[in-house]
Amino acid sequence: MSTKRQGKKAEIARAAIRPLSVQGVHNVRLSDIGASLGMTGAHLLYYFESKNDLFTASMRIVEQDLRTRIYAAFETMESGRERWEWLLDTGAPTGLDDSGLLLWLGAWNEAVHSEDFHKLITELESDWQGLLRETLRYAIGRGELPADLDVDPIVEGVSALLDGLTIRVVIGYRPLDHDAAMAIVRRFVDPQLPWRNA
Repeated sequence: MSTKRQGKKAEIARAAIRPLSVQGVHNVRLSDIGASLGMTGAHLLYYFESKNDLFTASMRIVEQDLRTRIYAAFETMESGRERWEWLLDTGAPTGLDDSGLLLWLGAWNEAVHSEDFHKLITELESDWQGLLRETLRYAIGRGELPADLDVDPIVEGVSALLDGLTIRVVIGYRPLDHDAAMAIVRRFVDPQLPWRNA
């Protein structure tokens, strides 16, 4: 694939993030997405095999942007604890204006019936857990956490807790904002992490 075509694909996928997150993959029309770019829905299919393919590309961009932002922030933080706290705060749900979290909700829903979506969220969740694990191991390497700390169950628990809180915050059936969600995360996670001064 040519560099020019790759660039156009990325431009389209980025432009699709908002409508896909607001309307959902089933409700948004390719023609609506195309119109914002001066393209037809049929023209979009020159770049993407299907609407699901476009959704996948959009979600990957959201996650790559997040990873880039995380590593840029980490460059300014030497402390492992500071990195960990910042990572949790960044990963915690913020509400209906967060396109990335809305895409995750859509992907979870689709994954129940679609192997492609199941593979996508498995891959992206593994990447997220990798960031959590990497951050804890960085803290261990600095002597901020015990060398024998078993990080895997902590990472799995944090990931599951954030997923559950995302549903509550974004859907809003149990009113909860970002700060309240973070308080819950800290209440359950902090006792698992015996931080030390490096």
